[in-house]
Amino acid sequence: MNIKISELDGRLVAALEGDLDNVASTQAERDLAPIFERTDCDVVIDCTELNYISSSGLRIMLNVYKHTRSNKHKSILKGLKEDVKEVFQLSGFLQLFIVEE
Repeated sequence: MNIKISELDGRLVAALEGDLDNVASTQAERDLAPIFERTDCDVVIDCTELNYISSSGLRIMLNVYKHTRSNKHKSILKGLKEDVKEVFQLSGFLQLFIVEE
């Protein structure tokens, strides 16, 4: 799992690559720490290169959502592959996020 964080058009973008599974989740939480340090912008989770997400990964996404919402900003999922989108849908998490293609 690789995570790259950048800023684009006033939004914080976290690009996920690989599998966000139980093994990768601990490192992913550390890599996503800059998101939790910011309170001034929307957050985009770019899932274009995300192949798989487990319940541990969903927990991390829920924490991102809670953080941005508590700061009155938006959490956006971008580029969801069908398999990953289905996991978000079945868990009920898809309704929490704004989805961009």
